[in-house]
Amino acid sequence: MHRAKLIFKPERVLRWHRELVRRKWTFLRKEKPSWSRLSSELEELIIRMAKEIPRQGYGKIQGEPLKLGYEVSPTSVRNVLKRHRISLASQRSSSSWSSFLGLSWLVYLY
Repeated sequence: MHRAKLIFKPERVLRWHRELVRRKWTFLRKEKPSWSRLSSELEELIIRMAKEIPRQGYGKIQGEPLKLGYEVSPTSVRNVLKRHRISLASQRSSSSWSSFLGLSWLVYLY
């Protein structure tokens, strides 16, 4: 009858396991990144763009500060607009030709 030979004693394997578990649970975790709030100037720029050009969506508004060197996500743009109660681009834009051409006085002629 063949007998199996042990390469490692069970006590040693258990000791390795205990050390492994101890290292895993005492591992120092990195802190989660803290997201800083956007500067007031950047928020004002986002709000101004949303009001002046109502057809721009989050992605377009997000791209403009990027050209100036500010990195802003579309989600941050959305949050700023929600905080200031500015609706979505599709709800902000008017589909009439007079509003497209900026001819608000044309409405009064009819």
